[in-house]
Amino acid sequence: MAVNETKVARKRAWQGAIQDADDQFAMKRQVVLRTAAQIFSRRGFHQTTLSDIADELHIAKPTLYHYFKSKDEILLEVQQAAIQQMLEAPVDPKANGFEQIRGFFHRYVEMIVDDFGTCLIMTGVTPLEPGNRSLVRKGSKSIELILRDMLKRGVEDGSIAPVDPKIAAKFMFGALNWIPYWYRSDGDLDVEGLADRAIEFVMRGLLKAPG
Repeated sequence: MAVNETKVARKRAWQGAIQDADDQFAMKRQVVLRTAAQIFSRRGFHQTTLSDIADELHIAKPTLYHYFKSKDEILLEVQQAAIQQMLEAPVDPKANGFEQIRGFFHRYVEMIVDDFGTCLIMTGVTPLEPGNRSLVRKGSKSIELILRDMLKRGVEDGSIAPVDPKIAAKFMFGALNWIPYWYRSDGDLDVEGLADRAIEFVMRGLLKAPG
């Protein structure tokens, strides 16, 4: 989405007339989270202040404290939202390992090019307070374990080549996690095309040799 379109969408979301107070509160929290995620990814967490986020939203800084206690809380919720997107994604229990892995990586690529996922990758857990850091690491580990189980299933059902699930998972995440550093939504590839290219590249190493 172009910068001007993003600003218009943000303004509409913030000023949108929602009758239910709880819905309005939840919606505005989401606007803050998405705006903060974009700025954290662009400037860095430590270089971003609550005033920067408030200025982007055209609101007074004290207004932010109505929705969040601190900058750390905002970053934690952004990163947890990205992680939950993966943890809650459905998996077809009837699919073989190879098919499950393809579906997993398609969802993963879509997640990491979204504002929350990009912030998770580019900001990392280091800026968080120790307790919150542990929460995010635990969530990220859960995502890795899901992939490891799929890799193990693929080896057992013969749909992929024999691999060490732990090592293979780390190599795959290492490759895919570079995407937010170079991908541009206004470039030649849309998210669907990007996911297809990335999956083709990563999955090629799992194919069984003929014969």
